[in-house]
Amino acid sequence: MSINIDRLETATARHLPSFGAALAFPEAAGRSATREETHHREAEPLSGFPAIGVALEFGRNQTVFTDGDPAHFFYKVTSGAVRLCKLFPDGRRQVAGFCFPGEYFGLAWQGDEYALTAEAASDSTVMRFRQSCLEDIERSPGARSQLVSLLCGELSLMQNHLLMLGRQTVRERVASFLLMMLDRQRLTARDGAVMDLHMGRQDIADYLGLTIETVCRTISDLKRARVIAVPGPREIVISNLRALRALADGEE
Repeated sequence: MSINIDRLETATARHLPSFGAALAFPEAAGRSATREETHHREAEPLSGFPAIGVALEFGRNQTVFTDGDPAHFFYKVTSGAVRLCKLFPDGRRQVAGFCFPGEYFGLAWQGDEYALTAEAASDSTVMRFRQSCLEDIERSPGARSQLVSLLCGELSLMQNHLLMLGRQTVRERVASFLLMMLDRQRLTARDGAVMDLHMGRQDIADYLGLTIETVCRTISDLKRARVIAVPGPREIVISNLRALRALADGEE
């Protein structure tokens, strides 16, 4: 079975919310990672990609690039988190995804434009690379194969997001989001796992297609039910993983 790489690359680079989630942190062997490890562990660099980029720092809510800007650069998160979103003329916002340390975003091909706006969800540092570096991948069959594999991982994330938005209950969406964040931070799934969400409640609401009031109320409900604990505004502790999974699966 042959794959038209050029067509796949062009289509996916324009429309995928991020390039990063398929670039996983190394799994922690049988334990939850500490917050220090979660912030600083990074994926292995893609073969064919430059080892050196320009380090840029962004404060919370600062813009990295805007929808429609010429896509001259792509980026890799080294600390913090970046949200990818679509801003509508009437002021509405849909968050399409988040990128965490070790993950790439903003990949496009020469002459293209960014399809989404990228903003720092928290104080963040990113590495900036020129899109022209992608030409090196064109000359490397191994790197091309790796790129296609990672883009397929992004397509899977998009499908999961669509399924999440289509869930019937608010609790299912919020529970699924928390489980997804547990997986994205590569923490061992167990009671007591601690997550630093990086993003605020409004970001979560705009990702799940809910109001911030609904998200806050649902998180409070899960806290009262002792499914989770909330030590801080952006920190979640999984108190009852089995119950959280049951909620995500609609088994209330």
